[in-house]
Amino acid sequence: MKRMAKTVAILLALTLLLTACGGGDTPAVDTGGSEEPAGVEEEVVLRFSWWGGDERHEKTLEAIALFEERNPGVKIEAEYGGWSGFQEKYATQMAGNTAADIMQVNWNWLYIFSKDGNGYYDLNDLSDYVDLSNYDQAIMDQVTINNKVNALPLGIGAKVFYYNETTYAKAGVEIPKTFEDLFAAADVFKEQLGNEYYPIDVDAYGAFLMVLYYLEQTTGQPFMNENNEINYTEGQLVEALEFYNEMVERGVTPSMQQRAGAGDVPVDQTPSWIQGKYGGTYEWDSAINKFQAALEGEQTIVTGDYLKDLGSYDSALAKVSMTYAINKDTKHPEIAAQFLNFLVADPDSVALQGTARGIPANKAAIETLESMGMLSGLTYEGNVKATQFLGKGINPYFESGELQDLYRELIDQFGYGRINAQQTAERLINEVNSMTQELAQ
Repeated sequence: MKRMAKTVAILLALTLLLTACGGGDTPAVDTGGSEEPAGVEEEVVLRFSWWGGDERHEKTLEAIALFEERNPGVKIEAEYGGWSGFQEKYATQMAGNTAADIMQVNWNWLYIFSKDGNGYYDLNDLSDYVDLSNYDQAIMDQVTINNKVNALPLGIGAKVFYYNETTYAKAGVEIPKTFEDLFAAADVFKEQLGNEYYPIDVDAYGAFLMVLYYLEQTTGQPFMNENNEINYTEGQLVEALEFYNEMVERGVTPSMQQRAGAGDVPVDQTPSWIQGKYGGTYEWDSAINKFQAALEGEQTIVTGDYLKDLGSYDSALAKVSMTYAINKDTKHPEIAAQFLNFLVADPDSVALQGTARGIPANKAAIETLESMGMLSGLTYEGNVKATQFLGKGINPYFESGELQDLYRELIDQFGYGRINAQQTAERLINEVNSMTQELAQ
């Protein structure tokens, strides 16, 4: 998916050939075999496509059955499968105008298939049937292109501060509330536990995201603007890079050289994390359970607060995980919108599906699941904290494979002292801006 734009370009060029060969990439349809309801002259049929695992499939099919039971005369044809190969099928369908009426869509796909906002049905025009007020505006902004709401956000993933409660207790230090607390903890860790102990660990990509956390909290601006260019001056970038460098020099987080000693292993599998020598992590909420599982013995993780003493702006880095969109050419947009609203907000539907698509973004769904005791744990706690401190979101091209490689390369070189903060800032501006302009074409 990280290089989806190039994949789509190839698929668009091959669309006519694929269509001529029979369009065999269309997912299998589960018709359910139900008869046409009595009293209905012509049954309304809507196709609904999604990907996922068995749990998601089963729960979604149960929700569909409930909707059909409540709405005689409406048939939802389910088109579903695993992730492997799904995006290629979807790209082919979109290029050939054969996509389903209702679609589960990755967030950044919206900007590939709807660059001008016209690729999907504008949900503003269906607001009588689907309640858009159940979402935070910051989240809705991520699915709005040229003032057109292209999709419903299903949930968000966020970078969250998590801490090893056992390690902090061993050092006799309270969980940090501010960066001042975090820096102060570094001195105590060294005195009480040893020089190999650090209050928090970030790898190269985590270090880059920490730089962006600093920048958004101090400026109130996201990393990229609407023209797909970096929003910050060289001076601002240098200041943020030096802040990260100060974290390293004062022993708040290990240096790139120190981290390299563990080898090329996932962050949660570094020996220092497993042994509790790294006292915290700045990690995606959806991934934190594997960090807990990796810890030796009875060590426990707790969800920390967002550190807010850098500036006056909210700066939690969050992104929409996936969305539901309606085909712009559907023959039954109102019924499609009613079905979407049922999926994301109806209490019975929400209870059936649970968290099969993650922690929901819809406020009504959250209220339902909370009342049933179905929301708890580190991921949920982090998700709640993120929604209360949301920054401006990320650009749809931010996570492209080429850009992620660049972020890691530059931070790694900066961390090893091969380039200074000024050179890093210059390269970020020049190379990121060049790459995003190419991706946006």
